[in-house]
Amino acid sequence: MVSFKCLLSVAVFFLASFLFFNCCHADEALIDSVCKESQDYDFCTSTIKNHARSPTADLHGLALIAASQTVSQIQDTLDRIPTILKQVQDPLGKQRLGDCQTEYNTSLGKFQSAFGSTSNKAYWDALTFVKDGTNTVIDCHNSYRRDGPIATSPIAEDDDKVFKLSEIILIIIDRLI
Repeated sequence: MVSFKCLLSVAVFFLASFLFFNCCHADEALIDSVCKESQDYDFCTSTIKNHARSPTADLHGLALIAASQTVSQIQDTLDRIPTILKQVQDPLGKQRLGDCQTEYNTSLGKFQSAFGSTSNKAYWDALTFVKDGTNTVIDCHNSYRRDGPIATSPIAEDDDKVFKLSEIILIIIDRLI
């Protein structure tokens, strides 16, 4: 005969499993709804879903994840620029990439401030920092289209990732305001 404790244990296990899977499914739906608003759904879902904290994150948590991913992306680009600079031969290319390094450093500070503001739930301030940080990366990107022959930036793909991450942050913060 089955004891009461055994039945209770099984019931608690099934209840916990039900709540866990429904919780995660709801969070996946939240991520999906955010990413459907973005211009690159696949980039958004892979970026947000692959973060360790996304299964338990609410909108505020997703904003922090997106901001931290942006900071990481910018830092990765900054870490690569010195190596790329060594490979660039022409003076204009070196100048442009050097300017981009300065602009990426500025952008890094802006996105770190955006993360801090988001953490403190100062969402309007976070929006300003995201806008300013994105604009400095846009300046870098556009520098290859002015003041000399048009060229493709060696960090153009990095720029695009920052633009996409910025969009995700803005989508999430727009829901929080």
